Amino acid sequence: MKLTHGLALTAMLAGAAAFAQTSSSSPSTSSPPPGAMSAHHEMSAHASAGAATMSPTGLLSMLHQVNQDEIHLGKLAQTKAKNDKVKDYAKMMVDDHGALDKKVSKFATDNKLTLAATAVPADIHSEMKSSGEEVEHRLSSATSATFDRDYMEAMSKGHGKVLANLDAALPGLKEKKDDKTYDFVKTARDKVEDHKKSADDILRDLRGEAATGGSGMHNDTVVPSENRQSVGSGAPGATTGSTGSPSSTPSSAPPPSGGR
Repeated sequence: MKLTHGLALTAMLAGAAAFAQTSSSSPSTSSPPPGAMSAHHEMSAHASAGAATMSPTGLLSMLHQVNQDEIHLGKLAQTKAKNDKVKDYAKMMVDDHGALDKKVSKFATDNKLTLAATAVPADIHSEMKSSGEEVEHRLSSATSATFDRDYMEAMSKGHGKVLANLDAALPGLKEKKDDKTYDFVKTARDKVEDHKKSADDILRDLRGEAATGGSGMHNDTVVPSENRQSVGSGAPGATTGSTGSPSSTPSSAPPPSGGR
């Protein structure tokens, strides 16, 4: 009986060890933590169908067209925008995309690649063309605060789409071991992400001003005192219907109680 009990105990321990070894040797089958890849998957879901298979020439041609579009809209915004942050952003678009476009052209020349619209996948080229025309049409007729919000919305959405396409294309370059193009596109991708974040921040500010009726809750913007009384201007410090300084309201104070 003792021998049988000992064998049974030995078999039980061996089985437990084998189970533990099997469990520890196959971590790749475990699921990732919930939400760990959600941001990446959400961004990839917005990528165009042809993004993942773009050639180096197609990627550079897409970036070249993006640069041209952003420079064009940035120059338009510099003349029509009213908000100082929007004007500064528009200038950054002209400067950054102008510098990036020079790098794209030089990279293409150095690597004997020809930039052409036909190198961009048809679905991406068509989408860029239609969305660009729609945005320019909308901005051409927008004025004042409406223009500011429409422009920043276009910048947020447009940079988000480009970012999704670049993120979808980069793994293909890695698989092909095209390190030179991968590094160049990755640097451009990071710049696009910075532009997207900046656009989102400014857009939140603009929407906040609209929601509060331009009540001036953003203390980081300095506005000349002569402009603070303008009705509905959306400028920080503005008070609808006020004809003087918004902080000077002594007439609303109750009379001293000492006289009674």
